[in-house]
Amino acid sequence: MAITGSDSIITPMNNMEATQFAAEQIRKAIIAGHFKPGDRLIEQQLTEMLDVSRHPVREALRLLAREGFVELKRNKGATVSAVEAASVTEVYKIRVALGMLALDYLMADEDRLSDADLKRLEKLAHNAVRCAELESQAETVQNDLEFQQAIIDATGLQRTIRYFSELTGDVRRFNNLLGVVYTDRKGDAENYVMKLFEAVRDRNLREAHLIWEAKFAKAAERYLSIIERGNSDGASKAV
Repeated sequence: MAITGSDSIITPMNNMEATQFAAEQIRKAIIAGHFKPGDRLIEQQLTEMLDVSRHPVREALRLLAREGFVELKRNKGATVSAVEAASVTEVYKIRVALGMLALDYLMADEDRLSDADLKRLEKLAHNAVRCAELESQAETVQNDLEFQQAIIDATGLQRTIRYFSELTGDVRRFNNLLGVVYTDRKGDAENYVMKLFEAVRDRNLREAHLIWEAKFAKAAERYLSIIERGNSDGASKAV
């Protein structure tokens, strides 16, 4: 049956599109550190910056509050959230769980991990070792996030891919705000990237699980240590 005219159950969502656009732009600015923890996000200023009406901006701030990027207080408006220990723990526990699901799925059937996906993982694993020799750690961080995502992408499980990818924004924010310094990048590349690739390649599920869990536990520990010491203006200790 064709659906036309007033019978249509699908209508244009221009406000929704504007809300998603506004949320994406504000989220990117927060992740990059252009808006810092404690900064007020004033609706009128944002409408002018984004060239959208006030309603989509207000809805975007509500969306970002649900994601944890923004804090909304009655009569005080919106401010950029600080990074708290509970947030770090939550994000990493979810990423660990999604990764375990991905590894289980990939190794349940010999045909699920394609040659192309395996070659992509191999390239990123070797890149990790190469990046560890560079003076800047930026390429190491970017390559590692791509390696993690490549494992998730290989499953083809759309919800898992989407949820894991969304949480990568949180990880980038943690890294930017807390200023983590990776002191043993070569060891990390060999023990947590190359060995994980080899476990996936060899279909060693138990080993892959152990490395994945250890990798994320160490990452979370780094952030939590910085928060506990109170060495970053972007962090907030629980009271």
